[in-house]
Amino acid sequence: MGAVRRAARVGMGEYRAYVESGDAARLDAAIDQFRRALVGRAGKTPQFSHVNNLANALVDRFELRWKAEQAEREGELRVLQRHDTRAMNDFNARYAPHAQDLEEALICARWAVWARPGDSPDAARGLATLRRVQRQREASGVLLQRGPTLESVNLCLAVMPSAPLADRVAALCHISKGRTGFRTAFEAIVKTLPRTLAWIGPAGNRRQPARETTDALNKLIGLALYDNNPTLAMELFEASRGVLWDRVVGHSARAVVRAKAATVAWRMDRAADCLNEHGGAAGLRHMAEPRRRDRQERRSDRQLKMRRVQHQRIWDAMSSRAHVILRAEAKRHDTGKPEATFLVPNYARDIRPAAAEGPVICVWRWDHRIVALLVKEGHDAPKVLDLGDASWLDKGMEEYLLAIDDVSSETREQTVRKTLEQLYPMFRKLPWFLFGSDFDPADVPRRVWWCPSGLLATLPLHALASFSQKDAYNSGRHTPVTEVRDPRARGGWVPGAIRRATFSCLLDVMTSSYTPTVRSLVWARETRDAKAATTGADESRAPSMLLVTAGEESRLESLPGTAGVRKQIQKLVPPNRLTLLSGKKASVRRVLPALARHEAVHFDCHSFRDPHNPWRSGLVLHDRPLTVEDLVDRSVDRLDFAYLAACATALTDEQLPDEMITLAATLHYTGCPTVIGTLTPSADRSTARVTRNVYSGLISADGRVDPEECVRLLHAAVSAERTRLPDHPTAWSPFIHIGI
Repeated sequence: MGAVRRAARVGMGEYRAYVESGDAARLDAAIDQFRRALVGRAGKTPQFSHVNNLANALVDRFELRWKAEQAEREGELRVLQRHDTRAMNDFNARYAPHAQDLEEALICARWAVWARPGDSPDAARGLATLRRVQRQREASGVLLQRGPTLESVNLCLAVMPSAPLADRVAALCHISKGRTGFRTAFEAIVKTLPRTLAWIGPAGNRRQPARETTDALNKLIGLALYDNNPTLAMELFEASRGVLWDRVVGHSARAVVRAKAATVAWRMDRAADCLNEHGGAAGLRHMAEPRRRDRQERRSDRQLKMRRVQHQRIWDAMSSRAHVILRAEAKRHDTGKPEATFLVPNYARDIRPAAAEGPVICVWRWDHRIVALLVKEGHDAPKVLDLGDASWLDKGMEEYLLAIDDVSSETREQTVRKTLEQLYPMFRKLPWFLFGSDFDPADVPRRVWWCPSGLLATLPLHALASFSQKDAYNSGRHTPVTEVRDPRARGGWVPGAIRRATFSCLLDVMTSSYTPTVRSLVWARETRDAKAATTGADESRAPSMLLVTAGEESRLESLPGTAGVRKQIQKLVPPNRLTLLSGKKASVRRVLPALARHEAVHFDCHSFRDPHNPWRSGLVLHDRPLTVEDLVDRSVDRLDFAYLAACATALTDEQLPDEMITLAATLHYTGCPTVIGTLTPSADRSTARVTRNVYSGLISADGRVDPEECVRLLHAAVSAERTRLPDHPTAWSPFIHIGI
């Protein structure tokens, strides 16, 4: 038996080397070792890990050789693709090399699925392997012995709670084409999302990285739209917004429950570890780690099933108690943030109230289309609008994100103009959908909130504009926005009585704010109302403002324009209501406690972004940067207003495209209802002008800051800057308002 285990481990080592290097010789060596491990167990039941690993390695070798064969006959293949599908299939079957690899892999995969009990991690891994074999079989056109159909394998995998979320969703995508069993599988996946998203153990975290989880959730949103269920799509969209925040920053429901009810958290940990038990090779999802004798193979199928049923009951009971704890904690602190990734939100209870003071526009990309989910007061379901084709977005956004960091470059200005102008025709008709067919562009700009996702979160959607003399709509080249009632239908509903627009920028007709999640608007308003109710009881406490400036001692370039802003603030706010932390005093150990004692804060300093570790992005202070990680566990409930006069404090990164993990969003999450930040690096003079215009109306004669006027003043200041420099969007498009 020692030789068997040794061969299996050597095989895993060779396979890892193949994955890292792509060397086919290492793959051949891994297959030889896996076969040697099976031969060593002659006369005995094969071990699951040996059989499953051999099947995966054989599929890899077949795929490698088949692609090489396709490349050699590329010219003949191109001709066949143009003429005849049947001839193409015959070509695949005739030239597919080493079909015996796929034949042997099918035998191994079928045994692996049969050998393990249903709803177990090994069964899920075996099904995933069998799915790989059947998909490769269909793609190559190789004729093998009869086996389970790909549709039946996908259905079994989609409804199996033990399978990784990404595998289940991928299987569901294929089921959706035939519709058979689609609704059952969809409901099964949604039912297990609370455990999958928020309460997976350490092994599960390795198995399902944050990026992979959000990708799977994005596919689920598209499938919900495909199923003509916009309400569920909106609920899943909102759930996906909190996943990266929970995983990357660690601000999770699990930590809150552990602090408040350690026994409940401990029992949930045990149940989740059992239900999400992995046991596979680290970094190789479908491969199984060879062991002396796997625990689940030593245990009878009946015992394993009973154990899983028992832990499922424990999970159900404890999760109900955890939900009560989180609700009580949210009510006590006027914030529901810890619950964000524990349960899929309810549209009527958690999402629709966010539109009480204006519609919310959730922007998302689905299958090369830009889609808007509109949340409006009084509507039982969100509207789904297909805004247009976005096949150019990836390349265009790559150019945009590279250009915005070069502040002085003319290429930057041209790229920003080009990007805003490309998107403007798609979003131009939104006001009529939001405010009705009687909307008049000459009216006072109306209030809206944006909740963008993915790469769209890096764009100033509020500032989309046409910079040409003759815009796309008037020249007849604009395709109207359509409301998607049935996503499979090509046609759509267009609002009647659309009059010719007289505006060239969304700033002309909409006063925009942003929100990291839709529910954060509800939390912020509840906090605001609670503060307003207690204002009369605490009149003795005078409002105060914190001004933080690192100055030249931060060892970075000084910003002369912002020096005038500092003087303006010191002139407008009485000395007894202003706390100034500058130079050596502008340190993290002084700033963090001060945030909890003031109603408003203005940061006048440089910032930086860490694209690989977004929680380490921060503001440059005297001793060290003030990072997202420093702020996330702090409560700033007393803070009503924050102005981050630094570059790109509200810009997410392309590495994390499905959540706004930024300094501005962090302050909003931790209790500050109103935050002003910037989406891109901005010129010093433009920043100073916009900031001075905001503060000239924001601070009253007695030094009070009125957050309610913040968004109106920012909109007016940005509009004034646009009037000054209409063809230079980098001077006025970066400034955004986050919150209420």
